[in-house]
Amino acid sequence: MPRKSLVMLLTVVCVGWLSLGSQTATNATTPVADQGTNQTASQGTVPPQAKPPEPLPASALESLKQKAVAGDVAAQTKLGEVYALGQGVPRDLQESAKWFRKAAEQGDASAQLKLGVMYVGGFGVVSDVQEGIRWYKKAAAQGSVDAMLQLGNLYEAGHGVPKSGPEALNWYLKAAEKGNVDGELKAGYIYRQGLEDVPHDYEQALKWFRQAAQQNSGEAEFNVGYMYQEGLGVVRDVDQAADWYKRAIHDGYTGASVPLRNLKR
Repeated sequence: MPRKSLVMLLTVVCVGWLSLGSQTATNATTPVADQGTNQTASQGTVPPQAKPPEPLPASALESLKQKAVAGDVAAQTKLGEVYALGQGVPRDLQESAKWFRKAAEQGDASAQLKLGVMYVGGFGVVSDVQEGIRWYKKAAAQGSVDAMLQLGNLYEAGHGVPKSGPEALNWYLKAAEKGNVDGELKAGYIYRQGLEDVPHDYEQALKWFRQAAQQNSGEAEFNVGYMYQEGLGVVRDVDQAADWYKRAIHDGYTGASVPLRNLKR
């Protein structure tokens, strides 16, 4: 069964960039295309937007700018988002990065995450994965699960860093231990498939898939069913497998329909 892995999460959380978002791919992690070390976002690919944002009223925008200039951290982060979205101003990723940096340097975890994304992708700044990782780690240290997932993806893909299964798993587990479904799924896949010096551990894989299933993740329920079907970490039990596949379908994971039909043959 191919391991379903998240694509590199090059997205700015709560900003509306959906360049890669929560898309998934099978068989292997797909790394982000390298923007080039001498290329800025103004020259390269810019993250698309889901829909045109609602512009801020001129008075609100002016007030926001005044607060940001005065050093208000929340206003600086918000202004970075405004420029990233073109929300009442011309879209300007360089200006966005400037304000994210100001807030990030004052310790704002959300801004640190977003600045990390911009460095990894080369959006508004010269692409610098190591600098992106530095900001991700600062955000992760403050509990940002999105930063943890970003780090896990970088180490899993070997994007700008040596590929490392243990390091990828370490960051996914940090997110999983905070109850993040994506982290739980990623930990489950790595334990089941093994990855770069991380051996198979079906019991751990089942543990994390079950954890995600408790949050009604259809994908996790499907994986629990698959492990019962194949007897991975548990005694093979096609009735249990069928029950889990049905739960997965109920929770929107239609990919469980085919294996469920095959079980009945």
